[in-house]
Amino acid sequence: MFHFTNKNTAGSAAAAASTVQAAATSSAIAAATSTATSTSATAAATNSSSAGQAVSGCQALIQALSFPDQQVYVVDCEDITAGTALTLPNGPSNCNGGSVQIDLRRVTLDVVTSYASSNYVEVWLPTGQDAWNGRFMATDNKGLSGCPSYDDMIYTSSLGFSVVGDNGGHNNTEYLGMDAQQFLNNNELVIDWSYRARHAAVVAGKQVIKTNYGRAADYNYMIGCSNGGRQALQSAQMFPEDFDGIIAGSAASDFNHHIDWSGRMYVLTGADASDPKYLTYDDWVIVHNEVLKQCDEPLDGVADGIIEDSTICDFNATKLTCVGNQTDNCLTFQQTSTVWNVFSQLYDPDGNLYYPRLSPGAELYSSTNGVLHGVQGHVKDWFGAGVWNDSSWDPLTLSQTDYTKADETNVLHGNVSSFNSDLSAFHAAGKKLIMYHGLMDPAITPENSQRYYLDVARDMGLDHTGLDEFLRFFRISGMYHCTGGIGAWAFGQNGNAQNGTSNVVWDIVNWVEKGEAPDTMTGTKFVNDDPTQGVQMERHHCRFPYRTTYKGSGDSNDADNWSCEMIDDWQKCGVYNVPRLC
Repeated sequence: MFHFTNKNTAGSAAAAASTVQAAATSSAIAAATSTATSTSATAAATNSSSAGQAVSGCQALIQALSFPDQQVYVVDCEDITAGTALTLPNGPSNCNGGSVQIDLRRVTLDVVTSYASSNYVEVWLPTGQDAWNGRFMATDNKGLSGCPSYDDMIYTSSLGFSVVGDNGGHNNTEYLGMDAQQFLNNNELVIDWSYRARHAAVVAGKQVIKTNYGRAADYNYMIGCSNGGRQALQSAQMFPEDFDGIIAGSAASDFNHHIDWSGRMYVLTGADASDPKYLTYDDWVIVHNEVLKQCDEPLDGVADGIIEDSTICDFNATKLTCVGNQTDNCLTFQQTSTVWNVFSQLYDPDGNLYYPRLSPGAELYSSTNGVLHGVQGHVKDWFGAGVWNDSSWDPLTLSQTDYTKADETNVLHGNVSSFNSDLSAFHAAGKKLIMYHGLMDPAITPENSQRYYLDVARDMGLDHTGLDEFLRFFRISGMYHCTGGIGAWAFGQNGNAQNGTSNVVWDIVNWVEKGEAPDTMTGTKFVNDDPTQGVQMERHHCRFPYRTTYKGSGDSNDADNWSCEMIDDWQKCGVYNVPRLC
């Protein structure tokens, strides 16, 4: 292991760092040092590389590395070839996944973040002649994840970026990265996951890149979706100098209220069919068909199962209730009440909006992914381990008391809500932000991203032309959570979506580096979601506050038969508006 510390704090800080390493969650990672390169610690602490000079290999890189103002352990450095399968050293196997697509240098670090925590960081450096495009890309954590986002790292490194990923300051232990039991009685880990681990990884990663190539990256970017979208927005809010361009997808912003909303669904829908208010999958099919009947063709002119703008769907659930002796294709009164509740906003006791409704059109997929069926693991983990420090907390007891407690701990948790609408420092620095959200997202309602856009406009005193200078928000009809769906969902947001007409990664690059801002995001839907089978449909998804509008004739699967029309009342968001977004 190679331990570096700022020479100005080499005394007590070094001792503290060794204590941290013994106690921190990443102690398991420290065991991986037996596989690290054999260069001596003394040599490693000596910066033998002159400024502006690239290093030739792992040994030289380790010898040259230094980390001003950070305490960093270099765990390993290895040159790996395209096709190498990825595993997380001494971490949970459910973090493993995929194979690198290019030759690269993989540097692993343990970055001390507090007296009781540290962050596992990976820095990927494309090798080979002209392999690096001179740009840096930071990736995210999904859910309450303790895993690096290897899928995003594989994807963006294949595009030529130097890439940084991390475990959010704690190791995951369960499937899908939703486990946060390590948060229990350890608020330093919560702060790491909230924002600190990401920023520390970025600072350390930039130093590795600069040392390896002999120069800093020309431009710095971040890509994230879901909780990663929240992290991306929080980076813009808290550290506007970290990135030149940010892609924030399906953001779990206003995080505490999002978890309130998610947990509330379990209370509203019941645990199973023994509860009279519970709906089976077949019942949700009935609901979905009625939603489409009211809000698909009547609102967008095309009967294709895709509601082009679900925010204007004022769904009337009363039509679902069985009448007289009717028993088929209808719901009981209790079940209809459940539907009304699911499509209602969450308010505080004074009538202030906590969180918007489930997006009409997303209900069927929501019934299969846990939102409207059973309890979501991250709800129990967040309230039990993060908010109450009580692993026995029962999701069925969720109430206003829990909502209030979560709000009270927001600052303690590192402002995890990530809903600060003042982006003036980000704007003044000339940075750019692309937001996107699928309108059939079953996990995080897209209306919340629109709500954030409106908050930024109101609080910064800007109209849409002012926002267009640095923030563009795209509503993706027919897309589920971050990816997939029945609509034109592929626009380069991840490795499975890179074969369409548009690529959001290059959109943010062109906006930052050439001043070419995207007005639309062309989504592609392949036959059976398989690019080898050809294109099924495309759609030019308009930036808000424009609505993607069918021209009235021609093949609706052809993007050119749709236009972008300004929404006249786009800033209205009050009590009597559907949806209410303020």
